[in-house]
Amino acid sequence: MKETGLHSSISHSIGLILSTRPGSVPFDPEFGCDLWEREFSDFFSANRSDVQGSVRKAIGKYERRLFNVSASLKNVETAPGHPLGIAVKVIGNYQDGDNKKRFEEIFRVG
Repeated sequence: MKETGLHSSISHSIGLILSTRPGSVPFDPEFGCDLWEREFSDFFSANRSDVQGSVRKAIGKYERRLFNVSASLKNVETAPGHPLGIAVKVIGNYQDGDNKKRFEEIFRVG
């Protein structure tokens, strides 16, 4: 899929949201995602749906160009045979002029 400037801008914005700890941006102390406030074990336990919900909430608040957002957590290999990293798959839609387009990206967060 060819990435447009708008798609790229949304992707960059979501990357910033996911990589920012709330409280680290002086002009907006709530900016970011509370992924960084959680224990690593939360990503693999029953709290997985809570983590996905917090990702959707952060994206909904700070990246309003994206709608119908879903987020899922994926294990990623940090080295061959070692699935210790986490990635967030974000799917949604955005409006590009008169066209509704699908957004789908995977963001590595751990």
